[in-house]
Amino acid sequence: MGLLDTLRAAFGLGTEARPAPPESTADPQPRHITISVRVERPQGPPEGYESPYLPADRQAELLVPRPDGLPPLHLSRYRGELWLTEDTTGKLVNVKARQLRSLGIWGATVRGASHYETKARLGPAELVREPDNPYDANAVAIHVGGKIIDHYNKQKAAALAKVLDGGEPLIAQIISVNPPKVIATRAEVLAHLSRRLCPPGEPPTPSHRYARTQVSAAISAGFSTLRTPTNRAKAPAKGNQ
Repeated sequence: MGLLDTLRAAFGLGTEARPAPPESTADPQPRHITISVRVERPQGPPEGYESPYLPADRQAELLVPRPDGLPPLHLSRYRGELWLTEDTTGKLVNVKARQLRSLGIWGATVRGASHYETKARLGPAELVREPDNPYDANAVAIHVGGKIIDHYNKQKAAALAKVLDGGEPLIAQIISVNPPKVIATRAEVLAHLSRRLCPPGEPPTPSHRYARTQVSAAISAGFSTLRTPTNRAKAPAKGNQ
């Protein structure tokens, strides 16, 4: 017993019990719960799905000239853009398909358009040879409204330049803007491709009328009948298509 307790006992002062401190309700260590979720992703297209695109293994069979020499293709609208479409199957054909060149159609996807200020838009375009281009003597630029949007890549430009330099008149058409896609061909072929944009005997819809107007304007204006730029700076061939 200590001195303080002895004095309290002498004077009749009891020892007061001190209340115990309240127990803390807080969890001293937060609990972490980990939940694992496994997502089963379907393998391949859903049952019954049919692709709108012409299979690669059928392109060599179907993309051959008709007896009249014209391509078995027409332009149709799909998701707001124009697409080359195979006549018998109705399947869409990518502009980069190898067989298109044998049909007299030079297609390309414009990948470097972001490097230029001018943006692609549906309608006529112009092919401009750049024989003095320091990066590629075969360079073929694509112009819209007199301003460049990109070049054909070197592989396609090597063959396309020979056609243009030989005096073959080609008409170019932007058929898609996202991403930009261009086709170039002879005027009679472009007229043939656009024949189904407005079905015979049916009044043209705004989209049909717009597309046919753009094609007719390109043919009438004679767009892309080989032009070589003069007295202006040459843009480098990007080679992105």
